[in-house]
Amino acid sequence: MNEKKDYYEILGVSKDASIEEIKKAYRDLALKYHPDRNPGNKEAEEKFKEITEAYEVLSDPEKRKIYDTYGHAGFGPTGFDWTQDFSRVRMDFSDIFGDIFSDFFEDIFGSDFTRKTKTRKVQKGSDLEYRIYINLKEAATGTEKYINISRFDECPICNGSGSKTKKGRITCSTCGGKGQVIKSSGFITISQTCPKCKGEGEVLSDPCSNCRGTGRVRNMHKILVKIPVGIENGMSLRLKGEGDIGPNKGERGDLYVTVFIEKDPLFERKEENIYLEVPITITQAVLGDEIEVPTLTGKIKLKIPPGTQNGDLLRLRNMGMPKLNGYGKGDMIVKIKVLIPKKLSRQQQILYQQIKETENKDDYPEIKKFKERL
Repeated sequence: MNEKKDYYEILGVSKDASIEEIKKAYRDLALKYHPDRNPGNKEAEEKFKEITEAYEVLSDPEKRKIYDTYGHAGFGPTGFDWTQDFSRVRMDFSDIFGDIFSDFFEDIFGSDFTRKTKTRKVQKGSDLEYRIYINLKEAATGTEKYINISRFDECPICNGSGSKTKKGRITCSTCGGKGQVIKSSGFITISQTCPKCKGEGEVLSDPCSNCRGTGRVRNMHKILVKIPVGIENGMSLRLKGEGDIGPNKGERGDLYVTVFIEKDPLFERKEENIYLEVPITITQAVLGDEIEVPTLTGKIKLKIPPGTQNGDLLRLRNMGMPKLNGYGKGDMIVKIKVLIPKKLSRQQQILYQQIKETENKDDYPEIKKFKERL
């Protein structure tokens, strides 16, 4: 009997190699010498067995300790028998090869090789999303909107069973109810998901033609959405139980309605406060006046104090947006814009000239400060 090689030498790693280094070395060598990449090559097959045996021992802390202490003799007179104890490689196979399964191993064992066995169980339905648009006044007062939603409902023909005659499900003939089938390639035997029942172990004996055996059909629904007072732009409302019904008569998911507030031509919202720009004339600014301004709920009278400056802010308490799920309102802030006339009548020119002649620049603090800086 030929003397066995050193396991570390077989994998090409040092004796203090980490488990990650051992996995990487095995991965690279296994891809190189796998029998399905080397059909009919006995030397490659033996090499694959050799590196698999080395990995089985060195990847297990207890077996590695035995090997480091006693060598091959630590596993009995004939050494380690990997054909009888292959647990470590089976356990780590998917961890080691990862995405390789989707390319190389799926070509050998089929696309279900990496899938976990499925079980038939009740699942909650999917959540649905919908966008709705309202104006600022609707956000301030609250509103109700009807929306049309397409969602899955229980099939009315089979009552959600998926079976046309209510016979229900029978044991899968392909896997015998186990949900898995055995496939072999060379000397390796692999258990994979049954392609017929998808791992459930059962199949429908007579699928319903209305829902094609799914137990669900898609319908349109008209749903009332109540939008609360003071809602903010981009907020989502959750309508519990208005989503898709789940597979196998599972409970419904939820419906999330996201509310977007359209830009208003007059008002600008900043949290609970509302901003409004109001234009006035020079004489209104100088002498003061009472003007009519719009609010979110109607028109009100606003007093313009004498000597109002361009850009001044006048605050109207509790005339802003209602606070969401709370008490009180924000304020409405009116920004004054003083307009300068571009054209004057002859009489207006005379009057403004008379005002100019009576003006004292020292009566204007801003002009006085500017001159002092100069």
